[in-house]
Amino acid sequence: MTITVNDLGTMPNGEVVKQVVIENANGHKLGLVSWGASWQFLQTKAGDELVLAYKDAQGYWDHAYFLGNAIGRVAGRIDGASFELNGKTVNLKANEGKNALHGGEDNFATRNWDFTVDEAAGSVTFTTTMTEADDNFPGTMPTSLTYTFTDNDEVRLDFSAESDEDTLYNPTSHAYFNPAGIDTDARELTLQLKSPRHLEFREDQIPTGKLLETAGTPFDFQTPAKIGDKIAEMNGAYDAKFDDAFELVYPAGTPSAIVTDEKSGRSIEMTTDRNAVIFFITNPAVADHEGDLDWFEANPYNAVALEAQTLSDAIHHPEFGDIVLPAGEKRSYTTTYAFKNL
Repeated sequence: MTITVNDLGTMPNGEVVKQVVIENANGHKLGLVSWGASWQFLQTKAGDELVLAYKDAQGYWDHAYFLGNAIGRVAGRIDGASFELNGKTVNLKANEGKNALHGGEDNFATRNWDFTVDEAAGSVTFTTTMTEADDNFPGTMPTSLTYTFTDNDEVRLDFSAESDEDTLYNPTSHAYFNPAGIDTDARELTLQLKSPRHLEFREDQIPTGKLLETAGTPFDFQTPAKIGDKIAEMNGAYDAKFDDAFELVYPAGTPSAIVTDEKSGRSIEMTTDRNAVIFFITNPAVADHEGDLDWFEANPYNAVALEAQTLSDAIHHPEFGDIVLPAGEKRSYTTTYAFKNL
């Protein structure tokens, strides 16, 4: 196991962004970036790129589609960018219409994290401290994210945080995967989700509070299914896609999501201790080509995000899970992505 640290570039605010590369005994490489504690790449020994990311620092400054970023304090959307906690109304910095997405305007993805490396363990630990002055969430909250790359080709993400006041904490990773390679059509991939229900969303992607059965619908991935076939079942527009929250029901310690490229035999198995996953398929460059059918036909969806977390907007729907982090309590979550047949 070897770890190297490089300069990726300098941000407009003058901060230098670092790249950290872990190479395991099999010759595969995991690339990480200090800005947003981001997952930059997974490159096989043969040179295949299986994770989509920016190649320079400027991309992370713009952070369209949160490519590879650590997400928090709260992943997903918070309705109205506000919530009640301990009898007080907390107003966040809305960054998607009237709602707060992935922590609001100032979040995990908009800062340069400190880090330490442990070459023997094959791990890198990123740390930062969020304050109420930063993001309007209550409390000062030191937080960490440790990436560990094993010789079994597993990438483990360990999130941890503690606050001096009651606050909210529901982190995730926004890495985008394609086991066939990032230049291929992700609709050709096969997906399995241990999910009997998914959230019903309003048009602005805020949960209505209802959980709908997946069986017999385009959202049914309980047995492996080709993603493109499920999109076709929607009978939607040319750019129809999944950007949906799936409840996970699985035996502890077993994969709850598996995405597979049938041609190469490569797959990515996600094991987590969270109760949901956001399955999102996209080509992030589409943000610059909205409504352009010709561009879309030439540049199809090329990656999927599998964002393990507590069900969306849980602060307004307590039955979805507990995302309140009590003062003085340390909370940790672990999600592992196992790369098979590299």
